[in-house]
Amino acid sequence: MKKSKPLLTYEAVKEKALRLLEFRAHSEKELSDKLRRAGASDEFIEETLEFCRQYKFVDDRDYAIRKAHDLLTLKCYGRHRIKQELRVLGIDDEYIELALSETDSEKEADNLARLAEKKLGGDHSQKNKQKCIRFLIYRGYDIYDIKNALERLEDHDDI
Repeated sequence: MKKSKPLLTYEAVKEKALRLLEFRAHSEKELSDKLRRAGASDEFIEETLEFCRQYKFVDDRDYAIRKAHDLLTLKCYGRHRIKQELRVLGIDDEYIELALSETDSEKEADNLARLAEKKLGGDHSQKNKQKCIRFLIYRGYDIYDIKNALERLEDHDDI
């Protein structure tokens, strides 16, 4: 039988939230889930989230924009994967669309070309291209953009 954790007081919940936010930003859903796992009641979680919203310690709109930028820049994800990652974090669709509209499409195209070139490694065989396409789709890039990038690479390598 699983031993249940004792419920935390409001002050303990607030302190736990602030400690979590001290290390990195969290979406409201992430923070809520972590507090729930720590043993906080739903009532105290909501009060704590309200406190954090009031002082701008959590802001899903700002978080979505920064997270989308990081996923594009650091992980080289495409729009589809960024959208998926933000949904998993509990970000509203409205904020996801806003974050995607503020991402740099040139950076995404550069990432796609660089990843495709690296993955192909100069081998334009059908089997290798299919493997590359699957990889890039998984990374969140659009199939139309992938095929264009592969065509450009093949034309460039033929010169």
